[in-house]
Amino acid sequence: MASLDAFHRACIDARSAKDVAVYFCQRVVRECSRVTDWSDLRFFLELARTGTLAAAGRKLGVDNTTVGRRLSALERDLGSKLFSRTPDGLVLTAAGEAIRTAGEEMEQAVLRGEQRVLGSDRKLSGLVRVATTEMLAELAVLPALRSVHERHPQIRVEILTGAGRLDVARRETDVALRYGRPQSGDLVARRAGTMAFALYASGKYLAARGRPARGSGFSGHDIVTFNVGIRQWRVGGQFGGEPVHDGRVVLRTNSALTLLKAVQVGLGIGPLPCALADPDPKLERVLPTVPAELDELWLVVHPDVQRTSRVRAVIDAIEARMAEIAARLSGSDDRPR
Repeated sequence: MASLDAFHRACIDARSAKDVAVYFCQRVVRECSRVTDWSDLRFFLELARTGTLAAAGRKLGVDNTTVGRRLSALERDLGSKLFSRTPDGLVLTAAGEAIRTAGEEMEQAVLRGEQRVLGSDRKLSGLVRVATTEMLAELAVLPALRSVHERHPQIRVEILTGAGRLDVARRETDVALRYGRPQSGDLVARRAGTMAFALYASGKYLAARGRPARGSGFSGHDIVTFNVGIRQWRVGGQFGGEPVHDGRVVLRTNSALTLLKAVQVGLGIGPLPCALADPDPKLERVLPTVPAELDELWLVVHPDVQRTSRVRAVIDAIEARMAEIAARLSGSDDRPR
């Protein structure tokens, strides 16, 4: 009833803003309370969050024409336009803003119900979705899943990688292995380890260009680095405590594996995870006397979903794998530098 009351209040707000008749609000309450309409509301909410049909389609796993069709169906059922088209994308109308608030309340109620059902599921079978980076998938998640498969062959796993951070609270993923502890939301976050980063270049690059002098700001050197906003490696920042304002950035990427390849082929100097770079005899630390920088890694799961047996089995396996490679990830093992 709380969700229905919210929709009713939203309808009244929408009526005031759009001068819609009272019967329209009653129709919204009736339509939005039907289970068959929830999928249309999901499309509406994702479109409100992303602002374009294409972006919403990518998040929902459908094409943009499907998103447009579902939006048109919802607008037709409600008898009002929910979005205005602008050069920058779709913008909510006043009616759309009112419906979004109530729709999000309904979404949270549905998610809470799903999480409680999952939390009571004790079967060691079914699908578990794990969100992480390509590098962490290679180093930690895939080896962990091998042991899961050997013990529980009925558990299926979907690994989700990419630049976008999936929302555990909204069930976009069941488990996340990520950098940085979540700052908000009713989530369980457990520290999984640390990842050491340092500056590397290929031996051929250093032979041709020399090693940068301390205090030079990497003048005369090419830089390959992460996209702005990923870690602190960016123009105006520092590499290993050394300002990079005089270096020339020739490549940016959101992938540590791509960055590794770029350094290996001699494109420039770049920050790499020590776990990937140290074993490669063709790579050298550019500032060998500077300690590696450590980033924290966290396992994140919803408190209800973590009680699901199949999710618990995957989490336990990932934690065991992270403990196994902890020294390697943190750069504190005995491998030669």
